[in-house]
Amino acid sequence: MLNMDGIGRLNKQVEVFQYKDEKKDGITKQVLVRAIPNRIWARIEPLRGRQYMEVYKEKLEEVHKITIRYRKGITAGMLIKYQDTTYKINTVVDPYMGHVKLELMCSIHTAGKKK
Repeated sequence: MLNMDGIGRLNKQVEVFQYKDEKKDGITKQVLVRAIPNRIWARIEPLRGRQYMEVYKEKLEEVHKITIRYRKGITAGMLIKYQDTTYKINTVVDPYMGHVKLELMCSIHTAGKKK
């Protein structure tokens, strides 16, 4: 049995959101809705930063690992919100297929924000 190492470190309450298609008057638009109705406990830790050039602009990408208890239905593309920061899930890892915890590799989501 895979133990949940550091279970006491799940010390942040986060919300999980996803985009759903909503049809109204024949027009389909995407709406952001909660994927899990309640807040859940998580551990958020920075993994690494990466700097690269994209079309003559310097970009900085921070990767964070968010650990939560195992839940079905968590997929890449969903959003995790903690306080004023929103993270986009890039990869979902179920270590050793143990169904004990999920490790979500995320990047900071900045769509729609002015800099």
